[in-house]
Amino acid sequence: MSLCWLMSKTFSVPVLAFLLFSSFSLCAQDSPQHAPIPVARSKSAANSLTVVVTDENSVAVPDCALVLRDNHGFVLTVHTDAAGRGKFPNLNPQDAYSLHAEKSNFYQINQAAIRVDGPQSLELTLPHIQELKETVNVTASTEGIDPAQTANTQTLGTPEIVNIPYPTSRDIRNILPYLPQVVQDFTGQVHVAGAATYETRNILDGFDITSPVSGTLSMRLSADAVRSVGVQSSRVSTEFGKFTGGIIDFNTGMGDDHFRFDATNFIPSWELRKGLNFDKWVPRATVSGPIVKDKAWFFDSADAEYDTNIFRDLPKGSDRDPLLRGSNLAKVQINLRPTDILSFGLLNNVQDEDNQGLSLLTPVSTTVKRDFNSYLADVKELHYFSGGALLELGFAENGFRDNYRPQGTAPFVITPNGDTGNYFEEFNGTSRRSEEIANLYLKSFSAAGAHEIKIGTQIDQIAFTQRYEDTPFSLLRPDGTLFRRSVLPPLTQFARNDFETGAYIEDRWSPFERLLVQPGVRFDWDEIIRRPFFSPRIAATYALSGRTKLSGGIGVYYDRTHLDYIARAMTGPRLDYYYDATGTTLTGPALETTFFSNDSTLEEPRFINWSLGVDQELPKQIYASVDFLEKSGTDGVIFQNTQPASILSGNYILSNTRRDHYHAIQFTARKHFSHDYNLFGSFTHSYAHSNAVVDYTLDNPIFSLQAGGPLPWDSPNRFITWGWTPVPWTNRFDFVYTVDYRTGFPWSAVNDNQQIVGLPDSHHFPAFFEFNPGLEWRFTFRGYALALRGVFENATDRKNPLFVNNNVDSTTFGTFSSFEGRAVTARIRFLGRK
Repeated sequence: MSLCWLMSKTFSVPVLAFLLFSSFSLCAQDSPQHAPIPVARSKSAANSLTVVVTDENSVAVPDCALVLRDNHGFVLTVHTDAAGRGKFPNLNPQDAYSLHAEKSNFYQINQAAIRVDGPQSLELTLPHIQELKETVNVTASTEGIDPAQTANTQTLGTPEIVNIPYPTSRDIRNILPYLPQVVQDFTGQVHVAGAATYETRNILDGFDITSPVSGTLSMRLSADAVRSVGVQSSRVSTEFGKFTGGIIDFNTGMGDDHFRFDATNFIPSWELRKGLNFDKWVPRATVSGPIVKDKAWFFDSADAEYDTNIFRDLPKGSDRDPLLRGSNLAKVQINLRPTDILSFGLLNNVQDEDNQGLSLLTPVSTTVKRDFNSYLADVKELHYFSGGALLELGFAENGFRDNYRPQGTAPFVITPNGDTGNYFEEFNGTSRRSEEIANLYLKSFSAAGAHEIKIGTQIDQIAFTQRYEDTPFSLLRPDGTLFRRSVLPPLTQFARNDFETGAYIEDRWSPFERLLVQPGVRFDWDEIIRRPFFSPRIAATYALSGRTKLSGGIGVYYDRTHLDYIARAMTGPRLDYYYDATGTTLTGPALETTFFSNDSTLEEPRFINWSLGVDQELPKQIYASVDFLEKSGTDGVIFQNTQPASILSGNYILSNTRRDHYHAIQFTARKHFSHDYNLFGSFTHSYAHSNAVVDYTLDNPIFSLQAGGPLPWDSPNRFITWGWTPVPWTNRFDFVYTVDYRTGFPWSAVNDNQQIVGLPDSHHFPAFFEFNPGLEWRFTFRGYALALRGVFENATDRKNPLFVNNNVDSTTFGTFSSFEGRAVTARIRFLGRK
C-alpha cells in the first residue's frame, strides 16, 4: 500500500477544517488579555529553562539554534518552535550555564552565568543583521549545518545581497541565478530546478506575488528592502501548494527603535559605448524608524530607474530602448499587545518602455510601447496563545495591468532577414488575486518523541480580462515575394475567474535527538478543474554528529491551473492564405487554426519529487554538501493538434499529454571568515527534458508536429562562485567577485514559414561565461558612512549573445547578436551616521 494512497484516503477537507477550528478553540481558551509573549510552565520539569527568542520588533524567531553548556563541558542543543520557544528540562541547579543563540541572517547572542532553580524563563532579543552596525560587540551568525532544516533550501541574506556584485544589481531578481539550480533565461525570468517559470511560486512576506495569468515573477522591489531571499527546490513543506518547480521566498525589512536612512546610486552614470553616452540613473533609498518606541514602526524603500539601453550591433539613431520604471514598498508594524502583532504592507510597481523587443532582427519600428503596473496590499496578524500556540492570519490583494501597442499602423512583414513595418497587435490585460491565509502552529507536545503540528488553509479568488486588437501580417520569401498572409480576429476580448482553495496538516516529529521527520498532506481544489487533489509529502534529517547531516524526502506536487493556456483557448480562429511562387495567386482556400479547451477533461500537472542530501563540515570550517534531486512529471498541459495530417493548420486542444523529467546532482562549498567575509562555490549537473517542447500560440504558431527534447532553459553544466574578502594590508578595501558559467541554452531552427527544421531545440547558444571582479572602499565623511564600489563586469569580454537568427532561409542564419561586452560600473551608497 503506497503512502500516496493511504494519505489520500485518510484526510479530507472536512477533517482538515475540523482540526483547524477545534484546535483554534482549544488555544483560544488560554489566550491572555495582557501578558508578555507567553512561556509554558511544565509541572513535570522541576528545574527547567524555557528560552523565548524574538527579534527587535518582538516577533518570534523560529528555528533558532540554542546551545546550552554547563561548567563541566556538557552541551544541550534545541531549536525554537514557531512561537520562538525552546525548552531545556531537568537541569542541575548546582551548575552555572552559558547560552548561545544563533540563526542565519541574525546576530549571535551569548548569555553567561545562568542558574536554574525551578521552572525559569529567559527572553532573548536576536536582532537582524544591519549593514551598518551600531555596536562593535556583535557578530553575525555563520551559515553552518542546520539539523532542523528539512527542505533543500539555499538562502542569501543581507550580507550576500549587499556584497555580491551581480549584474544589474538594481533588480533583486538578478541575484537569484547566484543560487544553485536557478538559471535565468534571456527574458530575465528564472527557472528553479529545471521548471518552467509558471511552475514556481514566488512569495513576498508570506503572500503570493506570481502573476496570476502568465505565472511570471513580474513584481519588483528595491534590493535594499530585502532581508533575505531563499529558494526551496525540494522537500518543500505542505504549507506551500500549487507548484511543481519550487519556492522563491522574499523577506523584507521593518523599522526598529532607531531612525535609519540609506541611499544608493544617487549619482547618474555614463558609459563608453559608441562614444561617451548617458547610461542610467538608478537611485534607491530606504528610511525606517519608530512611530511609537517599542510599539509601532515604519519602513519605506523606493527605487527608480531610467535606462537608455544602447545596443552595440544596431545602427546609431535606432539603437536605444529607453526604460523608465520604479517601485515603492511601504510597511507598518503595530504591536497592539505583546500577544498581538499587526502589520500592513503596500508595494507599487510602474514601468514604461519605448521600444520593447529591440534586437538585430527587430528594428525600432517593429517593437512595441509597453506600460505595466502592479500592486500588492496586505495585512497580517500574529496572535500568541499562553499555551505556546501561534495563529497567523493574513489577507492580500495583488493586481496587475499590462498593455502594449505598436509604434504605428504600417503593415507588419516578416522576412528571413528580419521584420519590417509596425507590430500587428495591441494588447490590454488586467488580473487580480485576492488571497486569504490562516496558519495555526499548535503547542509542542511529547508522544514517542517531540511533535510540532501546524495546520492551515489558503483561499484565492482570481479574475482577469484580456483585449486584443489585431491587423493582418505577411511573410515574404527570400526573393521578396509574398508567401503567406495571416489574418487574426480584429477584436477579441474576454474575462475569466478562478477560485482556489487549499488546506494542509503537517507534523515535525523528533523521536530522538538526532532524527527529525516531517510528514504532511495537502488538499487543493479550484473551480476550473473541479476535482480534489491530495499531496502527501515526507522529509527527514538525521545528524550523524555535529559535523554531518543526512537529508531525504519524497512528495507529490500539483501545479496551479495555468490560466495563460486557458486564455489562449479563448482568442478565436486564425486564417492563413498561401501564395504561389509569384506571390500574387492563392494556392488554395484559407487554412484555419483554432485553440480550444474542455475544462471537464483537464487534470492538474502532477510531479513526484524525491531527493537525498549530505551536509558535511570539513576542516577549516568549510561547509560542503552534495544533493541529488529527481522530478518526474505527468499530466502536463500542452496544446496538441487533433489534425496532425496538416501541420500548417488544425484544431489545437489543451491536453494533459506532457511528460517532464528533471534530475540533478549538486555540489556546494562555503567558507565563512571573521568580520563576515564569505566565499561560496557550486557545481550542478542536470538534465531537463520533456516529451512536448513545442509551445504553440495563435498569434505566431510554430508549425511542427509536437516532439520531445531539451527544455529551452536546459543547462546541463553550471558552475557559480562568489565572495568578498579584505584586500591585504588594508582594512578599508574589499575585493568582491562573481563567476558564472553554464552550458548554452538550446534553440530551434525554422524556415521562412516558421516550420521547425530538424528536431526542436537541437541547436545551442555558446557556453555562457562571466567574471565580474570589483573593489569596494568604505570610508567616513563628516561623520557619515559611505561605500564606493567599482565593478569590472564581464572582465574577459566574453561574447555572450542574447539573440540568434534561427531562420535557415536567411543569409545570416546562425548569426548571434546583442553581446553585452565589457563594462565598468560604479555604485555609491550612503549608509547613515557612523
